[in-house]
Parts: sequence; structure tokens; C-alpha cells
Amino acid sequence: MKKILCILTLVLASSFAMKAQDTTKVDIPYEGAVDSSLINKSVFSLLSSAAGGSAVIDQSDEVRSSFDRYMASRSGKKSYGYKILVYSSNSKEARGASSAIAGSLKSKYPHLNVYRSFKTPFFMVHIGDFRTKADAMKIIHDLQSNYRQAKVIKSPIGWYAF
Repeated sequence: MKKILCILTLVLASSFAMKAQDTTKVDIPYEGAVDSSLINKSVFSLLSSAAGGSAVIDQSDEVRSSFDRYMASRSGKKSYGYKILVYSSNSKEARGASSAIAGSLKSKYPHLNVYRSFKTPFFMVHIGDFRTKADAMKIIHDLQSNYRQAKVIKSPIGWYAF
């Protein structure tokens, strides 16, 4: 009986101790992701070509040259992101069809990279270097009106997309 009373007392005491602890939530603000529309754009050129205004940057030339060297050193790096597979076929007409599709995509979406590739036995056309799947989904809805088989796939993309 004494053992049961001791155990019950310990359980009640520990539950009161847990309630005494501070359980306040702290909300940490989400800073958001980098805007994908800035991919492949230099901040320096954006500031100098701002529409309706101007910006003056007071900095040494070493900062600009250091930035350019950094960009050049990272040009071959790869990371994973998303691309849209627009076309994939191994038919006899696949070579010509993939070329035509790539050409039409380049004219319709000049700001996106279009890739035409061949992996035995398929000719494929991909578009974009998207950092997030959400960025790719913005474009795919427009593409699926003409290319029903278009789908978002995970793929290596250039490091600059981040």
C-alpha cells in the first residue's frame, strides 16, 4: 500500500512540475525564398537600368571585380532543382518534332532555358531551371494546354538558380 501511495505521489508531483515549465511558443518570421525571376541577372545591371529612377552605389571597384570572379568560379557548379519535361518520344519523327517543339518554346519563353537532348532511344525537350517545384508549376499550367504530357521532374540545374 505504501508503494502505491509513493508512486501516486511521484506521478502527481511530476505532472505539476511539467505544468510549471514555460511552454510559450515563439514565432520566428519566415523570410521567404529568393525570387526566381532574378535568375541569371546581375544586381549591378538591374540597379543601373531601373525604370523611372536611378541608384548610386558608392563602392570600390574591387567589390565588383570580386563578384565577377566569384560568378566565373561557380559557373560549372550543379545543384538539384526542377525542369519541365515537355516532350519525350522514340518514334521515327521524334528528331524533327523535338527540334520544332524546342524552337517554339524558345520563341514563346525567351527568358527560360530550353534543352533538347537524346538519351537512347528517346529525344527529349526540357524547359527551365526552376529552384522550387512551385516555380515550375506556374509555367506548366500554360504549357499543358499545348503539351498534355508535360510534367515537372527533379533535375540538375545551374547553381545560379539559387
